[in-house]
Formats: sequence, structure tokens, C-alpha cells
Amino acid sequence: MNRCCGVLLLLAGPLWAAEPQLRVQAQLLPGSSVVVGEQLHLQVDVLTDTWFTAAATLPELKLPGARVQPPNGEAEHTTQVIDGQTFYGMRYSYGITANVAQHFSVPALTVSAQPGQASAPLNAQSQPLAFDATQPPGFAPGEPVLVASAVRLSQTLEARDLKVGDSLTRTLTLQADNTPGLSLPPPNTASINGLRLYPQVPRIRNLDDGRGGVTGGQRIDPLVYRVEQGGHFTLPAISVKWWDSRNHRLQVAQWPALTVEAEAISAYTPTFAIEQRHWQFPRQWLLWIASIAVLILTGYLLHTLWPRMARSSRKTWAALRWRCRQLRLLPLNPRHEKDFP
Repeated sequence: MNRCCGVLLLLAGPLWAAEPQLRVQAQLLPGSSVVVGEQLHLQVDVLTDTWFTAAATLPELKLPGARVQPPNGEAEHTTQVIDGQTFYGMRYSYGITANVAQHFSVPALTVSAQPGQASAPLNAQSQPLAFDATQPPGFAPGEPVLVASAVRLSQTLEARDLKVGDSLTRTLTLQADNTPGLSLPPPNTASINGLRLYPQVPRIRNLDDGRGGVTGGQRIDPLVYRVEQGGHFTLPAISVKWWDSRNHRLQVAQWPALTVEAEAISAYTPTFAIEQRHWQFPRQWLLWIASIAVLILTGYLLHTLWPRMARSSRKTWAALRWRCRQLRLLPLNPRHEKDFP
């Protein structure tokens, strides 16, 4: 009995000592040929024959001429049978959107993971891949290309009792399926005589399925106009050209035209204009100002002429006293006899 147990232990020893396997598989979906603006997915499966103690660590991917969206961190569980052996794994996805028509090479990706029963984290590489991006029919080279499986347009208008100097806002909303928000192009706006357009910052975001997966994009553009003259105005229709990735053909969507009426006013004062007024002083204020001026002039004259008048008065009295002494006239007031010696 002891001999049988020893043989079993010897046979099971190498199995216990074997390290678990780590494999990485990658593929491009929907294929290796896309049009500019179309998003394809680099699907990466990280597999092991045991289990994973933590999420895998994936490298950053950069492709010149393309926009790459990294995995969102949530992996999809998968099971595969390879050479008769069952592997358990996690599936990640990179989103790749080509901006130019060219050949792209996707390098091998080195992935690190910690399988169960492994003495240390393991590394494995995926195989290198390649794909070609071409310009879709109907788009000129360098023209922004919107590629989606469906497009929805809507608009609103905020304009009530418009007059010269008032503002109106036309809000355009664009939603597209199976394309990120950053891939949505801005609307083509044209100048309108009598209305001045003030650019606004668009609101761009991704649409998701509630579990972190991107299902599309949304772009909202507020177009703010200021009325510079009265009259009847037409906000023109705006077209959106896009490539239907589901039916592989060119499509055109359109925001319909809108009309507004603005009332002209006779005396319009522009914003920030300086208002000019003609001030009229009350009559009482004029009388007070004149009185103050007369008092100031009188004080100035008295201050200037009083010393001269005082000197003249003293000379006159001195001459009078001298004449009285010559005639030997006595003063009528005895108290002032000293004035006539």
C-alpha cells in the first residue's frame, strides 16, 4: 500500500510543479479593410488553463494616422478549446478609427497577467496584424468623413418677438451609431445678411449601452445669431454627408430650413454704446451761482481797495486839523481839545 502511494506521488509531482499557460490571441473586426472614418475593433483574448487572480495589463497602442480608443477596463469572459485543452480567458477591445487612407500595421502586444497557481505574473504576446483604410466614394481627399450605421438629426429654435439687437439660438443635434463622438464633424454654416453668428463650444459625448460599451456618439452645436437689422430671415438647411457602414453606400441627412421675423426699431442703441444727454440747469441754480460770483468779486475788491481808502482818509483828517489850528478854531467837543493845540 505504501509503495502504491509513493508511485502516485511521484507521478503527480510533475503536474503540481508545472506552471500554468498564458496565451494571447488578437483579431481585427469586422476585417482588415475599412474606409476612412470607420471604426474597427482590435479584439484581444487573454487565456489561461487555470484562472486569473486579477485583470490583465494591456499596453498602450498608438497608430500614426488613426485614433485609438483603449479598452474600458471591463473584460468579457470567454472559454475556448485549443488543441483539445480548455482555456479560460478575458476579452478586451481597442477601438481604431482611421483618419487617413493608408496601410496600417498593428504591432504585437505584450500582455501581463497573473494566472492562478503561477509563481509570478506571466507575459505573452499577440501576433502582429495589418489593415488598409481607403477613402469612401463621394468624399474628396481630406474631407471629414462620417461613417456610421445610422444617423439621427434634430434641431430647436429659441426666438421670440425679435427686434434689432436681440439674439436667437438654433441648436443642432447629431447622433450617430457605431462611431465615437469625436468622429462627428461640425455643421457647415453659411453667413446670413442681417444676422451675425457668434461661435459656441459644441457639446460632444459618447453614447453607451449602460455597461461601459460605446454604442455611438452625439454632438450638439448651439448657433447663436444677433439681429443687426429688421426683416424676414431664412436659416438655411444644413446637410450632413455620411457613409452607411451597414449598406456600404453614401447617404445625406439634412436639418430643414427655418424662418424668423425681426422687427426694425427707429432708434436702436447698440450694446455698450455711450448714451449722450443734454443737461439743463434749473433757473434757481443759475441765481445761486450768480450770487456767489458777486460775493466773491465784492470781497476781492474790498480786499484790494480798503488799504488805499484808509490812507486817503487819514490824510484828509490831518489836513482838516492843520487848517483848524491855523484859524484858531476851538473844538466843540472838549474831550478832543488835544486835537487843537
